[in-house]
Amino acid sequence: MSGETQSSATESGQITLLGISRTPFEWFALALGPVIYFAFLLSPLGGTVTQRGGLAIIAWSAWWWGSGCIPTGYVVAVPILGTAFLPGMKFGEVLQTLIHPGIGMILGPALIVCMWSRWGFTRRMALFCLSKVGTSVRAQAVTWLLLSTTISFFVANVVIAIAMTPVALEVLKAVGYDTGAKIRKSKECMLVIIAVGIGASLGGFLTPMAGGQAVITWSALCDALGFQVSMVSFTVTMLLPVALSLIPVTILFGCVFPVDIKSFSGSADYFAEELRKLGPLTKSEVWGIVIFGLAIALPFLMPLWRPFLPASIDINPSLIFTCVTVILCILPAPDQGAPVKPFPYQPHERLLSFNSIKILPVQAFMIWPTAMSISLLVSMTDATSLLGQVVDGFWRLDPYTGTGLFSAFCGVMGNVASDTGAAGMIAPILAKATANAGVNPVVWLLMMGYTVNFSFMVPSATGTMALPIALEGKASWRLPVYGFFCAVGCCLVSWLFWGTVLANNWTFFMHLS
Repeated sequence: MSGETQSSATESGQITLLGISRTPFEWFALALGPVIYFAFLLSPLGGTVTQRGGLAIIAWSAWWWGSGCIPTGYVVAVPILGTAFLPGMKFGEVLQTLIHPGIGMILGPALIVCMWSRWGFTRRMALFCLSKVGTSVRAQAVTWLLLSTTISFFVANVVIAIAMTPVALEVLKAVGYDTGAKIRKSKECMLVIIAVGIGASLGGFLTPMAGGQAVITWSALCDALGFQVSMVSFTVTMLLPVALSLIPVTILFGCVFPVDIKSFSGSADYFAEELRKLGPLTKSEVWGIVIFGLAIALPFLMPLWRPFLPASIDINPSLIFTCVTVILCILPAPDQGAPVKPFPYQPHERLLSFNSIKILPVQAFMIWPTAMSISLLVSMTDATSLLGQVVDGFWRLDPYTGTGLFSAFCGVMGNVASDTGAAGMIAPILAKATANAGVNPVVWLLMMGYTVNFSFMVPSATGTMALPIALEGKASWRLPVYGFFCAVGCCLVSWLFWGTVLANNWTFFMHLS
Protein backbone atom coordinates (compact mmCIF):
# COMPACT_ATOMS: atom_id res chain seq x y z
CA MET A 1 0.00 0.00 0.00
CA SER A 2 1.15 3.56 -0.66
CA GLY A 3 1.55 6.21 1.99
CA GLU A 4 -0.78 8.63 0.24
CA THR A 5 -3.56 10.21 2.30
CA GLN A 6 -6.31 8.51 0.39
CA SER A 7 -8.60 5.78 1.63
CA SER A 8 -7.60 2.25 0.80
CA ALA A 9 -8.63 -1.19 1.89
CA THR A 10 -6.12 -3.16 3.91
CA GLU A 11 -5.68 -6.90 4.07
CA SER A 12 -7.24 -6.91 7.52
CA GLY A 13 -10.47 -5.42 6.19
CA GLN A 14 -9.69 -1.94 7.54
CA ILE A 15 -9.86 1.31 5.62
CA THR A 16 -7.05 3.86 5.90
CA LEU A 17 -7.82 7.56 5.58
CA LEU A 18 -5.37 10.36 6.38
CA GLY A 19 -3.07 7.76 7.89
CA ILE A 20 -5.74 6.43 10.26
CA SER A 21 -6.92 2.82 9.92
CA ARG A 22 -10.41 1.86 11.01
CA THR A 23 -12.91 -0.85 10.17
CA PRO A 24 -15.88 0.15 7.98
CA PHE A 25 -18.16 0.10 11.03
CA GLU A 26 -15.79 2.37 12.98
CA TRP A 27 -15.71 4.89 10.12
CA PHE A 28 -19.52 4.71 9.93
CA ALA A 29 -19.86 5.18 13.69
CA LEU A 30 -17.38 8.06 13.64
CA ALA A 31 -19.35 9.88 10.94
CA LEU A 32 -22.68 9.15 12.60
CA GLY A 33 -21.74 11.12 15.73
CA PRO A 34 -21.95 14.58 14.08
CA VAL A 35 -25.02 13.42 12.13
CA ILE A 36 -26.77 12.64 15.41
CA TYR A 37 -25.76 16.06 16.71
CA PHE A 38 -27.21 18.02 13.78
CA ALA A 39 -30.30 15.79 13.74
CA PHE A 40 -31.02 16.94 17.30
CA LEU A 41 -30.48 20.58 16.34
CA LEU A 42 -32.96 20.30 13.48
CA SER A 43 -35.46 18.05 15.26
CA PRO A 44 -38.93 19.25 16.42
CA LEU A 45 -38.25 18.48 20.09
CA GLY A 46 -39.24 21.95 21.16
CA GLY A 47 -37.22 24.47 23.08
CA THR A 48 -34.44 26.61 21.66
CA VAL A 49 -31.55 25.53 19.45
CA THR A 50 -29.23 25.85 22.45
CA GLN A 51 -31.44 23.60 24.58
CA ARG A 52 -31.58 20.97 21.86
CA GLY A 53 -27.83 21.38 21.45
CA GLY A 54 -27.32 20.36 25.06
CA LEU A 55 -29.13 17.09 24.35
CA ALA A 56 -27.25 16.74 21.07
CA ILE A 57 -23.90 16.87 22.89
CA ILE A 58 -25.09 14.13 25.26
CA ALA A 59 -26.23 11.92 22.37
CA TRP A 60 -23.07 12.49 20.33
CA SER A 61 -20.80 11.70 23.30
CA ALA A 62 -22.83 8.64 24.28
CA TRP A 63 -22.67 7.26 20.72
CA TRP A 64 -18.91 7.66 20.40
CA TRP A 65 -18.32 6.21 23.88
CA GLY A 66 -20.69 3.31 23.33
CA SER A 67 -19.58 2.41 19.79
CA GLY A 68 -15.87 2.60 20.64
CA CYS A 69 -15.12 4.09 17.22
CA ILE A 70 -12.38 6.33 18.64
CA PRO A 71 -10.22 6.22 21.79
CA THR A 72 -12.37 7.21 24.74
CA GLY A 73 -10.26 10.23 25.65
CA TYR A 74 -10.86 11.88 22.27
CA VAL A 75 -14.53 12.35 23.13
CA VAL A 76 -13.33 15.40 25.09
CA ALA A 77 -13.54 17.25 21.75
CA VAL A 78 -17.34 16.85 21.62
CA PRO A 79 -18.26 19.50 24.25
CA ILE A 80 -15.95 21.99 22.51
CA LEU A 81 -17.11 21.25 18.96
CA GLY A 82 -20.74 20.86 19.98
CA THR A 83 -21.02 24.27 21.63
CA ALA A 84 -19.37 26.04 18.68
CA PHE A 85 -22.72 26.01 16.83
CA LEU A 86 -24.92 27.04 19.77
CA PRO A 87 -26.07 30.64 20.27
CA GLY A 88 -25.03 32.24 23.54
CA MET A 89 -22.22 29.78 24.36
CA LYS A 90 -18.81 31.32 25.06
CA PHE A 91 -15.65 29.34 24.33
CA GLY A 92 -13.87 30.39 27.53
CA GLU A 93 -16.75 29.29 29.73
CA VAL A 94 -17.01 25.97 27.89
CA LEU A 95 -13.28 25.36 28.35
CA GLN A 96 -13.61 25.96 32.09
CA THR A 97 -16.18 23.16 32.38
CA LEU A 98 -13.38 20.65 31.66
CA ILE A 99 -11.71 21.53 34.96
CA HIS A 100 -13.71 20.47 38.01
CA PRO A 101 -12.71 21.16 41.65
CA GLY A 102 -13.37 17.51 42.51
CA ILE A 103 -10.68 16.21 40.15
CA GLY A 104 -8.22 15.83 43.04
CA MET A 105 -10.37 13.08 44.53
CA ILE A 106 -9.84 10.99 41.39
CA LEU A 107 -6.37 12.05 40.28
CA GLY A 108 -4.78 11.89 43.75
CA PRO A 109 -5.60 8.23 44.55
CA ALA A 110 -4.87 7.33 40.93
CA LEU A 111 -1.34 8.73 41.10
CA ILE A 112 -0.76 7.02 44.45
CA VAL A 113 -1.62 3.64 42.93
CA CYS A 114 0.64 4.45 39.98
CA MET A 115 3.34 5.04 42.60
CA TRP A 116 2.54 1.61 44.10
CA SER A 117 2.99 0.01 40.69
CA ARG A 118 6.21 1.92 40.09
CA TRP A 119 7.80 0.56 43.33
CA GLY A 120 6.39 -2.97 42.93
CA PHE A 121 3.73 -3.00 45.65
CA THR A 122 0.73 -3.80 43.41
CA ARG A 123 2.57 -6.86 42.09
CA ARG A 124 3.45 -7.92 45.63
CA MET A 125 -0.14 -7.48 46.79
CA ALA A 126 -1.52 -9.56 43.92
CA LEU A 127 1.04 -12.32 44.32
CA PHE A 128 0.39 -12.52 48.05
CA CYS A 129 -3.33 -13.07 47.48
CA LEU A 130 -2.80 -15.45 44.58
CA SER A 131 -0.21 -17.54 46.43
CA LYS A 132 -3.02 -18.50 48.81
CA VAL A 133 -5.43 -19.49 46.02
CA GLY A 134 -3.66 -22.00 43.75
CA THR A 135 -4.41 -22.79 40.12
CA SER A 136 -8.17 -23.38 40.20
CA VAL A 137 -9.64 -21.36 37.32
CA ARG A 138 -12.83 -20.34 39.12
CA ALA A 139 -11.00 -19.61 42.37
CA GLN A 140 -8.55 -17.44 40.45
CA ALA A 141 -11.38 -15.57 38.71
CA VAL A 142 -13.27 -14.95 41.96
CA THR A 143 -10.03 -13.87 43.69
CA TRP A 144 -9.27 -11.32 40.97
CA LEU A 145 -12.88 -10.14 41.09
CA LEU A 146 -12.84 -9.59 44.86
CA LEU A 147 -9.32 -8.15 44.87
CA SER A 148 -10.11 -5.59 42.17
CA THR A 149 -13.42 -4.75 43.82
CA THR A 150 -11.90 -4.25 47.26
CA ILE A 151 -9.09 -1.97 46.10
CA SER A 152 -11.45 0.07 43.93
CA PHE A 153 -13.46 0.94 47.05
CA PHE A 154 -10.85 3.63 47.72
CA VAL A 155 -9.09 4.17 44.39
CA ALA A 156 -10.44 5.21 41.01
CA ASN A 157 -11.62 2.10 39.19
CA VAL A 158 -9.79 2.98 35.98
CA VAL A 159 -6.50 2.92 37.88
CA ILE A 160 -7.26 -0.50 39.32
CA ALA A 161 -7.95 -1.83 35.83
CA ILE A 162 -4.65 -0.40 34.59
CA ALA A 163 -2.63 -1.53 37.61
CA MET A 164 -4.04 -5.06 38.02
CA THR A 165 -4.30 -6.11 34.38
CA PRO A 166 -0.53 -6.36 33.76
CA VAL A 167 -0.15 -8.49 36.89
CA ALA A 168 -2.97 -10.78 35.75
CA LEU A 169 -1.29 -11.04 32.35
CA GLU A 170 1.98 -12.11 33.97
CA VAL A 171 0.11 -14.85 35.83
CA LEU A 172 -1.50 -16.08 32.60
CA LYS A 173 1.82 -15.85 30.76
CA ALA A 174 3.38 -18.15 33.35
CA VAL A 175 0.88 -20.87 32.51
CA GLY A 176 1.34 -20.61 28.74
CA TYR A 177 -0.93 -17.78 27.56
CA ASP A 178 1.65 -15.27 26.34
CA THR A 179 -0.23 -13.44 23.54
CA GLY A 180 -3.48 -11.56 23.20
CA ALA A 181 -4.68 -14.09 20.62
CA LYS A 182 -4.18 -17.02 23.01
CA ILE A 183 -5.94 -15.18 25.80
CA ARG A 184 -8.85 -14.24 23.55
CA LYS A 185 -9.37 -17.89 22.52
CA SER A 186 -9.26 -19.21 26.09
CA LYS A 187 -12.46 -19.21 28.13
CA GLU A 188 -10.37 -19.50 31.29
CA CYS A 189 -8.16 -16.50 30.53
CA MET A 190 -11.11 -14.38 29.49
CA LEU A 191 -12.86 -15.27 32.73
CA VAL A 192 -9.90 -13.92 34.72
CA ILE A 193 -9.40 -10.75 32.65
CA ILE A 194 -13.10 -9.87 32.60
CA ALA A 195 -13.19 -10.49 36.36
CA VAL A 196 -10.50 -7.82 36.79
CA GLY A 197 -12.45 -5.29 34.72
CA ILE A 198 -15.86 -5.94 36.24
CA GLY A 199 -14.38 -6.05 39.74
CA ALA A 200 -12.69 -2.68 39.17
CA SER A 201 -16.05 -1.27 38.07
CA LEU A 202 -18.09 -2.95 40.79
CA GLY A 203 -16.21 -1.40 43.68
CA GLY A 204 -16.41 2.10 42.27
CA PHE A 205 -19.18 3.47 44.48
CA LEU A 206 -18.41 2.71 48.12
CA THR A 207 -16.52 5.98 48.61
CA PRO A 208 -16.54 9.29 46.72
CA MET A 209 -12.95 8.77 45.56
CA ALA A 210 -13.69 5.33 44.05
CA GLY A 211 -14.67 6.54 40.59
CA GLY A 212 -15.82 9.46 38.48
CA GLN A 213 -19.46 8.48 38.89
CA ALA A 214 -19.01 8.49 42.68
CA VAL A 215 -17.44 11.96 42.68
CA ILE A 216 -20.21 13.30 40.45
CA THR A 217 -22.90 11.82 42.70
CA TRP A 218 -21.21 13.09 45.85
CA SER A 219 -20.86 16.59 44.36
CA ALA A 220 -24.53 16.58 43.30
CA LEU A 221 -25.56 15.51 46.82
CA CYS A 222 -23.49 18.30 48.36
CA ASP A 223 -25.10 20.87 46.06
CA ALA A 224 -28.62 19.51 46.55
CA LEU A 225 -28.36 19.31 50.34
CA GLY A 226 -26.50 22.59 50.76
CA PHE A 227 -23.59 21.18 52.80
CA GLN A 228 -20.54 18.98 52.32
CA VAL A 229 -21.57 15.36 52.80
CA SER A 230 -19.01 13.51 54.93
CA MET A 231 -17.25 10.51 53.45
CA VAL A 232 -18.11 8.42 56.48
CA SER A 233 -21.82 9.04 56.00
CA PHE A 234 -21.59 8.26 52.28
CA THR A 235 -19.66 5.03 52.85
CA VAL A 236 -21.78 3.75 55.73
CA THR A 237 -24.94 4.35 53.70
CA MET A 238 -23.62 2.52 50.66
CA LEU A 239 -21.95 -0.39 52.47
CA LEU A 240 -24.96 -2.74 52.39
CA PRO A 241 -26.08 -2.17 48.77
CA VAL A 242 -22.51 -2.44 47.47
CA ALA A 243 -22.04 -5.70 49.38
CA LEU A 244 -25.32 -7.05 47.99
CA SER A 245 -24.26 -6.26 44.42
CA LEU A 246 -21.25 -8.53 44.86
CA ILE A 247 -23.46 -11.60 45.36
CA PRO A 248 -24.84 -12.15 41.83
CA VAL A 249 -21.52 -11.31 40.17
CA THR A 250 -19.57 -13.69 42.40
CA ILE A 251 -22.06 -16.47 41.66
CA LEU A 252 -21.77 -15.87 37.91
CA PHE A 253 -17.97 -16.02 37.91
CA GLY A 254 -17.74 -18.80 40.46
CA CYS A 255 -20.42 -21.12 39.08
CA VAL A 256 -22.04 -20.04 35.80
CA PHE A 257 -19.71 -18.59 33.16
CA PRO A 258 -18.19 -21.42 31.05
CA VAL A 259 -14.70 -22.90 31.34
CA ASP A 260 -13.08 -25.82 29.53
CA ILE A 261 -10.64 -26.81 32.27
CA LYS A 262 -10.87 -26.70 36.04
CA SER A 263 -7.26 -25.73 36.75
CA PHE A 264 -4.43 -23.95 34.97
CA SER A 265 -1.32 -25.94 34.24
CA GLY A 266 1.84 -25.47 36.27
CA SER A 267 2.80 -25.58 39.92
CA ALA A 268 0.56 -24.16 42.60
CA ASP A 269 3.75 -22.89 44.27
CA TYR A 270 4.54 -20.57 41.35
CA PHE A 271 2.94 -17.51 42.94
CA ALA A 272 4.65 -18.10 46.26
CA GLU A 273 8.01 -18.38 44.50
CA GLU A 274 7.39 -15.15 42.57
CA LEU A 275 6.51 -13.44 45.82
CA ARG A 276 9.74 -14.64 47.43
CA LYS A 277 11.69 -13.10 44.55
CA LEU A 278 10.40 -9.67 45.60
CA GLY A 279 12.04 -9.99 49.00
CA PRO A 280 10.80 -8.11 52.09
CA LEU A 281 8.81 -4.89 51.87
CA THR A 282 11.01 -2.03 50.76
CA LYS A 283 11.01 1.41 52.34
CA SER A 284 9.51 2.98 49.20
CA GLU A 285 6.61 0.53 49.33
CA VAL A 286 6.07 1.20 53.06
CA TRP A 287 6.06 4.96 52.48
CA GLY A 288 3.50 4.51 49.73
CA ILE A 289 1.24 2.45 52.01
CA VAL A 290 1.52 4.85 54.96
CA ILE A 291 0.91 8.00 52.93
CA PHE A 292 -2.03 6.42 51.12
CA GLY A 293 -3.53 5.38 54.46
CA LEU A 294 -3.08 8.93 55.75
CA ALA A 295 -4.71 10.40 52.62
CA ILE A 296 -7.69 8.08 53.07
CA ALA A 297 -7.98 8.62 56.82
CA LEU A 298 -7.92 12.43 56.80
CA PRO A 299 -11.17 12.90 54.79
CA PHE A 300 -12.96 10.19 56.77
CA LEU A 301 -11.85 11.66 60.10
CA MET A 302 -12.64 15.23 59.08
CA PRO A 303 -15.48 15.62 61.64
CA LEU A 304 -12.89 15.06 64.40
CA TRP A 305 -10.14 17.45 63.31
CA ARG A 306 -12.04 20.06 61.26
CA PRO A 307 -13.33 22.02 64.34
CA PHE A 308 -9.73 22.85 65.34
CA LEU A 309 -9.12 24.81 62.13
CA PRO A 310 -10.47 28.28 61.31
CA ALA A 311 -13.81 28.17 59.52
CA SER A 312 -12.44 30.50 56.83
CA ILE A 313 -10.08 27.77 55.57
CA ASP A 314 -11.72 25.77 52.80
CA ILE A 315 -10.75 22.16 53.55
CA ASN A 316 -12.27 19.42 51.41
CA PRO A 317 -11.27 15.89 50.33
CA SER A 318 -10.15 17.08 46.90
CA LEU A 319 -7.74 19.57 48.45
CA ILE A 320 -6.40 16.92 50.84
CA PHE A 321 -5.59 14.49 48.05
CA THR A 322 -4.08 17.25 45.94
CA CYS A 323 -1.79 18.32 48.80
CA VAL A 324 -0.76 14.72 49.51
CA THR A 325 0.07 14.24 45.82
CA VAL A 326 2.24 17.37 45.81
CA ILE A 327 4.07 16.16 48.93
CA LEU A 328 4.80 12.82 47.22
CA CYS A 329 6.34 14.71 44.30
CA ILE A 330 8.76 16.35 46.76
CA LEU A 331 9.73 13.42 49.01
CA PRO A 332 12.73 11.42 47.76
CA ALA A 333 12.36 7.64 47.44
CA PRO A 334 14.27 6.04 50.36
CA ASP A 335 15.36 3.05 48.25
CA GLN A 336 14.95 1.40 44.84
CA GLY A 337 11.76 -0.49 45.69
CA ALA A 338 11.04 -4.12 44.85
CA PRO A 339 13.29 -5.71 42.19
CA VAL A 340 10.47 -6.10 39.65
CA LYS A 341 9.36 -2.65 38.48
CA PRO A 342 8.07 -1.25 35.17
CA PHE A 343 10.93 1.30 34.94
CA PRO A 344 14.58 1.29 36.09
CA TYR A 345 15.44 3.34 39.14
CA GLN A 346 16.74 6.84 38.53
CA PRO A 347 19.22 8.37 41.02
CA HIS A 348 17.53 10.73 43.48
CA GLU A 349 14.09 9.74 42.19
CA ARG A 350 11.06 11.06 44.09
CA LEU A 351 8.32 8.83 45.47
CA LEU A 352 5.95 10.20 42.86
CA SER A 353 8.11 10.81 39.81
CA PHE A 354 7.65 10.89 36.06
CA ASN A 355 8.25 7.14 36.09
CA SER A 356 5.10 6.83 38.21
CA ILE A 357 3.12 9.30 36.13
CA LYS A 358 3.99 7.34 32.96
CA ILE A 359 1.78 4.54 34.30
CA LEU A 360 -1.25 6.86 34.51
CA PRO A 361 -3.83 5.99 31.81
CA VAL A 362 -4.27 9.51 30.45
CA GLN A 363 -6.66 8.41 27.69
CA ALA A 364 -8.93 6.71 30.19
CA PHE A 365 -8.82 9.64 32.57
CA MET A 366 -10.09 12.01 29.90
CA ILE A 367 -13.50 10.37 30.33
CA TRP A 368 -13.94 12.07 33.67
CA PRO A 369 -13.44 15.75 32.71
CA THR A 370 -15.50 15.12 29.57
CA ALA A 371 -18.38 13.75 31.62
CA MET A 372 -18.15 16.64 34.07
CA SER A 373 -18.11 19.11 31.19
CA ILE A 374 -21.23 17.52 29.71
CA SER A 375 -23.02 17.61 33.05
CA LEU A 376 -22.30 21.34 33.39
CA LEU A 377 -23.23 22.07 29.78
CA VAL A 378 -26.60 20.40 30.34
CA SER A 379 -27.33 23.19 32.82
CA MET A 380 -25.62 25.95 30.84
CA THR A 381 -27.67 25.16 27.73
CA ASP A 382 -30.83 24.71 29.84
CA ALA A 383 -31.24 21.23 28.33
CA THR A 384 -32.45 20.12 31.76
CA SER A 385 -35.88 21.50 30.91
CA LEU A 386 -36.09 19.00 28.04
CA LEU A 387 -34.20 15.98 29.38
CA GLY A 388 -35.75 16.44 32.79
CA GLN A 389 -39.01 15.11 31.37
CA VAL A 390 -37.37 11.67 31.13
CA VAL A 391 -36.51 11.37 34.83
CA ASP A 392 -39.31 13.49 36.22
CA GLY A 393 -42.07 11.45 37.79
CA PHE A 394 -40.43 8.16 38.80
CA TRP A 395 -41.05 9.10 42.44
CA ARG A 396 -44.77 9.52 41.79
CA LEU A 397 -45.13 5.81 41.03
CA ASP A 398 -45.40 2.88 43.40
CA PRO A 399 -41.98 2.48 45.13
CA TYR A 400 -41.13 -0.82 43.41
CA THR A 401 -42.45 0.33 40.04
CA GLY A 402 -40.65 3.67 40.18
CA THR A 403 -37.33 2.27 41.37
CA GLY A 404 -37.55 -0.61 38.89
CA LEU A 405 -38.05 1.70 35.90
CA PHE A 406 -35.42 4.13 37.14
CA SER A 407 -32.87 1.34 37.77
CA ALA A 408 -33.48 0.01 34.26
CA PHE A 409 -33.03 3.52 32.80
CA CYS A 410 -29.77 4.09 34.71
CA GLY A 411 -28.49 0.62 33.83
CA VAL A 412 -29.07 1.19 30.14
CA MET A 413 -27.46 4.66 30.24
CA GLY A 414 -24.43 3.32 32.13
CA ASN A 415 -23.85 0.62 29.53
CA VAL A 416 -24.22 3.06 26.64
CA ALA A 417 -22.51 6.23 27.82
CA SER A 418 -20.13 4.64 30.40
CA ASP A 419 -20.53 4.93 34.16
CA THR A 420 -18.94 8.36 34.50
CA GLY A 421 -20.58 9.70 31.36
CA ALA A 422 -24.05 8.59 32.43
CA ALA A 423 -23.64 10.04 35.92
CA GLY A 424 -22.43 13.31 34.45
CA MET A 425 -25.53 13.52 32.28
CA ILE A 426 -28.18 12.39 34.77
CA ALA A 427 -26.99 13.87 38.10
CA PRO A 428 -27.67 17.59 37.47
CA ILE A 429 -31.02 16.84 35.83
CA LEU A 430 -32.08 14.55 38.66
CA ALA A 431 -31.02 17.04 41.33
CA LYS A 432 -33.02 19.81 39.69
CA ALA A 433 -36.08 17.59 39.10
CA THR A 434 -36.22 16.37 42.71
CA ALA A 435 -35.82 19.94 43.98
CA ASN A 436 -38.68 21.15 41.79
CA ALA A 437 -40.88 18.27 42.94
CA GLY A 438 -40.01 18.75 46.61
CA VAL A 439 -38.67 15.18 46.82
CA ASN A 440 -35.80 14.05 49.03
CA PRO A 441 -32.91 13.79 46.52
CA VAL A 442 -30.71 11.45 48.59
CA VAL A 443 -32.27 8.11 47.63
CA TRP A 444 -32.63 8.97 43.95
CA LEU A 445 -29.11 10.38 43.53
CA LEU A 446 -27.56 7.45 45.40
CA MET A 447 -29.63 5.00 43.35
CA MET A 448 -28.55 6.72 40.15
CA GLY A 449 -24.82 6.68 40.91
CA TYR A 450 -25.00 3.15 42.29
CA THR A 451 -26.78 1.79 39.22
CA VAL A 452 -24.86 3.54 36.42
CA ASN A 453 -21.80 2.05 38.12
CA PHE A 454 -22.84 -1.33 36.66
CA SER A 455 -21.33 -0.34 33.30
CA PHE A 456 -19.97 -3.77 32.47
CA MET A 457 -20.80 -4.31 28.79
CA VAL A 458 -18.59 -1.85 26.91
CA PRO A 459 -14.76 -1.60 26.96
CA SER A 460 -15.01 2.19 27.09
CA ALA A 461 -16.18 2.11 30.71
CA THR A 462 -13.51 2.99 33.26
CA GLY A 463 -13.12 -0.48 34.80
CA THR A 464 -13.68 -2.67 31.76
CA MET A 465 -10.79 -0.99 29.96
CA ALA A 466 -8.88 -3.94 31.41
CA LEU A 467 -10.08 -5.98 28.42
CA PRO A 468 -8.59 -3.99 25.50
CA ILE A 469 -5.39 -3.61 27.54
CA ALA A 470 -5.11 -7.40 27.93
CA LEU A 471 -6.11 -8.20 24.35
CA GLU A 472 -3.63 -5.81 22.73
CA GLY A 473 -6.36 -3.37 21.71
CA LYS A 474 -8.77 -6.01 20.42
CA ALA A 475 -12.36 -6.59 21.51
CA SER A 476 -14.19 -9.76 22.52
CA TRP A 477 -17.84 -10.71 22.37
CA ARG A 478 -17.50 -12.22 25.85
CA LEU A 479 -17.38 -8.81 27.55
CA PRO A 480 -20.84 -7.61 26.41
CA VAL A 481 -22.30 -11.09 27.02
CA TYR A 482 -20.79 -11.62 30.47
CA GLY A 483 -21.29 -7.95 31.27
CA PHE A 484 -24.96 -8.14 30.33
CA PHE A 485 -25.70 -10.88 32.83
CA CYS A 486 -23.67 -9.15 35.55
CA ALA A 487 -25.42 -5.83 34.87
CA VAL A 488 -28.88 -7.43 34.91
CA GLY A 489 -28.13 -9.15 38.21
CA CYS A 490 -26.84 -5.96 39.81
CA CYS A 491 -29.72 -3.84 38.46
CA LEU A 492 -32.15 -6.32 40.01
CA VAL A 493 -30.35 -5.85 43.32
CA SER A 494 -30.63 -2.08 42.90
CA TRP A 495 -34.35 -2.31 42.15
CA LEU A 496 -35.16 -4.59 45.08
CA PHE A 497 -32.95 -2.75 47.56
CA TRP A 498 -33.99 0.83 46.81
CA GLY A 499 -37.61 -0.21 46.28
CA THR A 500 -37.59 -1.76 49.75
CA VAL A 501 -35.98 1.37 51.21
CA LEU A 502 -38.78 3.56 49.87
CA ALA A 503 -41.59 1.07 50.49
CA ASN A 504 -40.60 0.64 54.14
CA ASN A 505 -39.38 4.21 54.65
CA TRP A 506 -35.93 3.17 55.87
CA THR A 507 -34.74 6.60 56.92
CA PHE A 508 -31.18 5.38 57.49
CA PHE A 509 -30.68 5.33 53.71
CA MET A 510 -32.59 8.57 53.09
CA HIS A 511 -30.41 11.04 54.95
CA LEU A 512 -26.73 11.95 54.88
CA SER A 513 -24.71 14.04 57.28
